[in-house]
Amino acid sequence: MDMTNLVTSPFGYGEKLILELLKKGESVYTIFPSPKNVPMSFLGKINLKYGFIQFDRDVYLDKTLPRKVKYVFHLHELYSGPFTRLFKSNPTATLSLLEWARKAGVSRFIFLSSAEIYGKGKHIDEKAPHDPHSFYATTKFETEILFRYFHKSLNIGILRVFFPFGKDVDGYVAHLYQSIRSGDRIEAEYKTISTTFADDLVGPLIKMRDAKENDTYNICGEAIGVEELVNRMKSLCGFSPKKVTSGNIELTGNSAKAQKELGFAPTPLDDALKRAFSK
Repeated sequence: MDMTNLVTSPFGYGEKLILELLKKGESVYTIFPSPKNVPMSFLGKINLKYGFIQFDRDVYLDKTLPRKVKYVFHLHELYSGPFTRLFKSNPTATLSLLEWARKAGVSRFIFLSSAEIYGKGKHIDEKAPHDPHSFYATTKFETEILFRYFHKSLNIGILRVFFPFGKDVDGYVAHLYQSIRSGDRIEAEYKTISTTFADDLVGPLIKMRDAKENDTYNICGEAIGVEELVNRMKSLCGFSPKKVTSGNIELTGNSAKAQKELGFAPTPLDDALKRAFSK
């Protein structure tokens, strides 16, 4: 079985990417943790195939994945949980996928990384130093280090996304929202962040296939203070946390390169928040 695209997560931005690729008439293979995770909307779709892999366990990709794939969109990740699960789900699973991709003759390997590998900084570009502050960010940094050993045999593109949010998207903003909904106390380590609406990733991900060289792009929308972000989400959902305190770390990005070369166009933050968190 030969497929044009392999998308390693069908959730959040993965679902939107898959639907857009199918709309273009392309074939897609995607991966679910188990059969119970397959939505009714995916059943019977022409050009869509899927298999089942739990990336936080030992994976045997040759038994599940197609024989040949042209493009890999590696979107799967684990954001929180036990360190062992995070490590297996992020660097270890990616290493297995890289080795499979090399054998399968993949033309382009596109990886969704995290701007949290930078640690801190204001309006930073792709050349900023790396100083990950969390175990999750460290696993994304470690994954990017692995790529240097595959550049001779794979064409690899990286999108470093600043604090993504949207339907079925786990991450820092989602955890803030969960704390608001449950009325918990929020003690944020960040003072100011750049956020990214998940829907805005689909176009740049597809455009990444056209690149002929290994390259890295920052993806982010406008910067906002964490306390102000919480206030806006509060007003949209009608719930409120017990108390909000923010830290002193600023992590905001510069996505000029992605806007110029990938056509990245961020949705205005208020519109994006309404679409993601309105009642």
